[in-house]
Amino acid sequence: MAYGWFFDAKRCIECRACEVACKQWNQVETGVNVRYRKLHTIETGAYPQPRATALSLACNHCDNALCQKACPVKAIWRRDDGHVLIDRERCVSCRMCQKFCPYDAPQFNTRTRQMEKCTGCFDRVDQKLKPACATICPTNALQWGPWAEVAGKGADRVAGFKTPVTTRPRMRFVTTDWSTK
Repeated sequence: MAYGWFFDAKRCIECRACEVACKQWNQVETGVNVRYRKLHTIETGAYPQPRATALSLACNHCDNALCQKACPVKAIWRRDDGHVLIDRERCVSCRMCQKFCPYDAPQFNTRTRQMEKCTGCFDRVDQKLKPACATICPTNALQWGPWAEVAGKGADRVAGFKTPVTTRPRMRFVTTDWSTK
């Protein structure tokens, strides 16, 4: 079964719990320049009506992953459930995956001298648990589940954010007004 994420920007309160849960579960050291899940703020509009939209972004485990295609040693591979992973034994840290990923997901860890990225918490998924980032979100802005269900929940319609359709990301965004539901 393939999985994916759904993010409702109107529900996000920018608490960064998703970032913290990700760092803790993946045991990313404090002070390391790597963040698998990152909260971004996209600002649009102008005075007197500026707008800011929060986006929780990580590796989208794309169906057409450019990072995987760009890796010259085939260190990036896809599991049957759609998780795109880096084989650290094979990785030569050439950073080609980083150059080709439009989401800036693969990152170079200056301490380990290796490329790293979101794993989709495949180890949790194997235990029938949700990824750490989706488990902790207090407003349910970040959700995770079977791609067949998630893909139909929203569209890539966040102002100021363009999704490269050629990658076919397993992430959907929506900015609907959930307070009226």
